[in-house]
Amino acid sequence: MRIVAFFLPVFALLMAGAGVFIAWEVKDLRLDDVEVVLARDYPANGQPAAAETPVQPQLRPGQTVCQGILHQADRGKPREVPAIYKQQREVLGIGIVGVESIDARAFDAAAETIHTMFDNNPALLQPLVEQGAYVVIADTGQEVDQLPEFACLKDELGDDFFTHVCGIADHADYPVVAVNEADLTGDRRGPCHGLNVLYHELGHLVQTWSLSPPDYFEVKYLYQDALDAGKYYRQYAATNANEYFADGTQSYFLHAEPTGSKDRAWLKHYDPKLYELLARIYGE
Repeated sequence: MRIVAFFLPVFALLMAGAGVFIAWEVKDLRLDDVEVVLARDYPANGQPAAAETPVQPQLRPGQTVCQGILHQADRGKPREVPAIYKQQREVLGIGIVGVESIDARAFDAAAETIHTMFDNNPALLQPLVEQGAYVVIADTGQEVDQLPEFACLKDELGDDFFTHVCGIADHADYPVVAVNEADLTGDRRGPCHGLNVLYHELGHLVQTWSLSPPDYFEVKYLYQDALDAGKYYRQYAATNANEYFADGTQSYFLHAEPTGSKDRAWLKHYDPKLYELLARIYGE
């Protein structure tokens, strides 16, 4: 009995320590729930809910990205999006939506981007289609926090955060991304100075929903190898492994700078290991 009495406090301390470690890890995972272009240091969303918290209803597309519950799309049912999106297209099973004033050329550019990335990649496309993925095109001059899906982030991140956001992707609940009309049409007055960052944002969704576990972790290894080699110093790709993959995707299909620099040829020379991985994932 003395032995049991001795080990009980030790066991309790070990369990408490494990609980703290798990809670910290879960909190860290929430840091990557929302991915943005040209924005950093997304704060944590708070501690994970206690185990006794009642199960809440599943998310539907068109609800807030801040609810934090995994959405499973209902097969065979129409896509549900906020009523303000009067323009809607379906491209390879991925939706493109926007308000009535959006230029048709922006929809055309988004459609072309989706075709470029997924025409020859049904295995990458299928998980996104099954989860109801869609692209929101923000009106020129409209900031991300004015979109219904992302408006809730304003309370958490503050007004200033959204003044320098080019695009945003949520993958915590259901795969939805937002980009600006001006950037899709090549207008230098856009928040990304006319750069089509939809490749970057869709890259986030591919990494989260479509990659196999080995490839998912390979991205993390390549990211660390690149940093160890001194690559991407003071570049956005160095922010974390997710931005590393998304910016690589941007370079692979287009270029990562409005000037046209950092394109596929640059990536092949600068980071050949990432290039090889992307070529295998997306195809040459």
